[in-house]
Amino acid sequence: MATLAQQWDAIIGDEPADWENLFLELKISDNDRMEEAGLAICTLNPWHGESWRSGWFRFRVARTFGYGADDALARNMLAKLDTRGIAGELTLLRSVDHFLPVHTQGTV
Repeated sequence: MATLAQQWDAIIGDEPADWENLFLELKISDNDRMEEAGLAICTLNPWHGESWRSGWFRFRVARTFGYGADDALARNMLAKLDTRGIAGELTLLRSVDHFLPVHTQGTV
């Protein structure tokens, strides 16, 4: 199985150049290490199922703006799990490309 950092690289490699937001799911191979994994990647602001033993985390990544962790930070946090021997499967749930923010008239 590929490392989490390698899985991240493959996902990013398949995205178009103008990707903006990614919604990802990380399934941890060993549910007994969920708390350790959650603490290691806490800067990604991950959420999990109904309990710490759910087996998965979901998190968002934003490339230039929007809600989510920076893409370089996401890769570093996944590599941190690799160095701790925490294996899993990373899945892209949804991708938003060519995102343009809405301009408003400001305060009224």
